[in-house]
Amino acid sequence: MFARARLFLSLVSIVLCVGCVRSKSAELHGGADVLREDDIEALHAASAYDVVLRTHVEFIRGRGRESLDPRNQEVAAHVFMDDTFYGDINTLKAVPASQLAEIHFYKSYEAQYKFGTGHIGGVVQLITKQ
Repeated sequence: MFARARLFLSLVSIVLCVGCVRSKSAELHGGADVLREDDIEALHAASAYDVVLRTHVEFIRGRGRESLDPRNQEVAAHVFMDDTFYGDINTLKAVPASQLAEIHFYKSYEAQYKFGTGHIGGVVQLITKQ
C-alpha cells in the first residue's frame, strides 16, 4: 500500500517538475518561439511569409476564434515589425527574408502581455537587421 502511494507521489512530482521546466530560449524571449538569422538563412526563403509557412504554418492558418460559435472563422496572427504593428499575416509576403535578424512567434496569451489585447490569433514579430 505504501509502495503504491510513494510511486504515485513520485510520478506526480516528476510531472510537475517537467511542466515547470522552460528552455533557455523561452526564458530569454518571454516564452516566444524564436527563429534566429542563421535559421532563416538556412531555409533559403524569399520572403518572411515563406519562412513562417515552412516553420510555423499554424500562424498562417489561424490560431483562435473570437466566439465559441463553430461557424465563425479562426483569426489569423497579426504582424509586428520590430515593435510596431505592421498588418495582417499577408503583409509578410512583402518582407524579404534577407532583411530579418529574428522572427518571434507569440501565442495569443503571450501576445496579450507584450502587445496588448486584440491579438487572439497570436503575433509574428519580425526583428529587422539594424
